[in-house]
Amino acid sequence: MKKVTVQYLFGGENSEIDNEEGILFPNGKVFVAGNGELGLYNAMETENQDVVTVDLDNDTEEFMRENPAVLIDLLSAV
Repeated sequence: MKKVTVQYLFGGENSEIDNEEGILFPNGKVFVAGNGELGLYNAMETENQDVVTVDLDNDTEEFMRENPAVLIDLLSAV
């Protein structure tokens, strides 16, 4: 696991104002906690190893919405 900056792609664009800190798991999922909400998304690597992208245009599944215990499963696997 490592701390990363998460940028969101929405409408084909990303805005730095929406960037958040997150924790990247070895399986490519990223956990974010921002604006009073928690989320777990698929992350795409970028050229900068400290930044990942969440593509909300093409991969909108937020894994914790349906099953919050998925975070416990991720943590126990590390």
